[in-house]
Amino acid sequence: MKKLLILLFGFTLVFMAAASGQNESSEETRSIRIGVMPDAGALPLFLMDNVEPVPFMSAKERDTAMQIGELDGIMTDLVSVVSFGQKGMPQKVLTITESRFMIVAHPEFDDNSLWSIGLSDNTVIEFMVDQMAGEREIEKVSIPQVPVRMEMLGNGKIPLACLTDAMAWPLLSRGFPIVVDQADTGLEPAVLAFSESFVQDHPQELSDFRDQWDEAVSQINADPDRYRSLLLDKIRLPDDPENPYPVPHFRPVILPPVDTVSSVLQWFEAKYGLEHSVSYEDIIISQGN
Repeated sequence: MKKLLILLFGFTLVFMAAASGQNESSEETRSIRIGVMPDAGALPLFLMDNVEPVPFMSAKERDTAMQIGELDGIMTDLVSVVSFGQKGMPQKVLTITESRFMIVAHPEFDDNSLWSIGLSDNTVIEFMVDQMAGEREIEKVSIPQVPVRMEMLGNGKIPLACLTDAMAWPLLSRGFPIVVDQADTGLEPAVLAFSESFVQDHPQELSDFRDQWDEAVSQINADPDRYRSLLLDKIRLPDDPENPYPVPHFRPVILPPVDTVSSVLQWFEAKYGLEHSVSYEDIIISQGN
């Protein structure tokens, strides 16, 4: 009996050691799950090791996945970051991303008529519409699904829509005009953010992610045409073979402008109120992290 107990104890130690090794290996190869939209700004993620981009077609679906813990981070925007924080689910911004918003018109649109704009309400799209429309009287038409919004504008079912430049590209190449461009506002609300818990619990993974992002950006900028097919395939952007979408020039990790954060906070407070005060430092990942 004593020999049997010793033998069983030995097997137990071996099993525990093997299980421990498997857990360590699993942690070492753990993929960072990032929720992405059909947005060219997500391209660097597809060049990175141990990063799993998870595609979504609407911001609300992406945010729901983040809320229930299916994602570590998201290609998102400052409006969403502030909203999550107000709900007790703080996020931290690593970098701004190359996503440009614009209001695009159907060719038959009459500029003197009421601006009826297809958008996704309670999102950065609505924020950008409010910023770009200024004092003009507008009617907001809620169309959360990006491809549906694009199709409805293309078919003339709505006269205007707010889209990213990548999703608008096939329409622009067909002569659909840009009415207002984010580039004219100085705002840069598109960001890559992580849950605060991920930032706190995985500092080394975050550091590696930052380095990989910068390396991926360098590779893309050195030969952008090499990555065009990857952009169209993985991010599922609409393509126009006769006038292909230009691969954007990417920037290394860079924090959002203070003025943009201030504009978002002012808009959010006026629309929803701020239950908890928010500062710039509250929502960014400092370089020391």
